[in-house]
Amino acid sequence: MQAKSAGHQNRGLDPIDIHVAMRVRERRIELGITQPKLAAELGITFQNLYKYEKAKIRISAGRLYRLSKALDVPVAFFFEGLAGPI
Repeated sequence: MQAKSAGHQNRGLDPIDIHVAMRVRERRIELGITQPKLAAELGITFQNLYKYEKAKIRISAGRLYRLSKALDVPVAFFFEGLAGPI
């Protein structure tokens, strides 16, 4: 049996990643933008956008920046409402 490398361990979902994902979804819905439309604007598949919004895959810094532009909010918007120290 092979041991997993440290980079491949399942550590669970990070609460910050979940919060950011929820903020992306909330803002998209608030603006009345569909997943396919936003995904097309970002140059990704709507399946990947779905995964971002469900925190199944992490949103990179570059993607978060592009999301902030597409959703017309500052990057800090996605972190607003986090409770306690990080």
